[in-house]
Amino acid sequence: MSKKILIYGLAFGSASAALNYIYAATYIYKQGLSINLLMVSLEFLIIPFIGVFLFLKSFKSEQLEQFTFGKAVFMGFFVSVMIGATVSLVSSYFANFDNSYLLAMINYKIDTAKAMALKLNKSAEELKNVIDNTNEAYSNSGIFRFQMVLATGRGLLFSAIISYLLKAKMVSNNDDGTNLRTK
Repeated sequence: MSKKILIYGLAFGSASAALNYIYAATYIYKQGLSINLLMVSLEFLIIPFIGVFLFLKSFKSEQLEQFTFGKAVFMGFFVSVMIGATVSLVSSYFANFDNSYLLAMINYKIDTAKAMALKLNKSAEELKNVIDNTNEAYSNSGIFRFQMVLATGRGLLFSAIISYLLKAKMVSNNDDGTNLRTK
């Protein structure tokens, strides 16, 4: 089953990473809220949800007896972590070898922060903190931390929701696991 987690994680992670790259490459050119919202929701929510759903559906069809709520949540969680790791690795690759898009996005965010700081009468220290935080967020470690935190949270949430919808078997607390019941 670990091979299947890897395959689903890499496949849907690659799709999310491709959207991440498209978003980074077009971010400075497309400033519309609707395009940004569509790209972010596809990359962070829709594609990972579909990946976890298809994995759990496949897991249920192959191993119905072992499809318990806890195991399904655990397995879906790891698919989501694989998706996040794949996006992080692809982002790190572009940050190290073709960082022109990433630098353009960072510069755009910093220029926006400077304009907002002037408009809101922020101090130089506050502006420096925003610039430092922006640079840190788009470093390799910042991208990795963001992707892993996002992947763990959405993995647990999506897996729990999907497991419930697919009617995973529930194991009661007072038996040894041999007496499975469905809810």
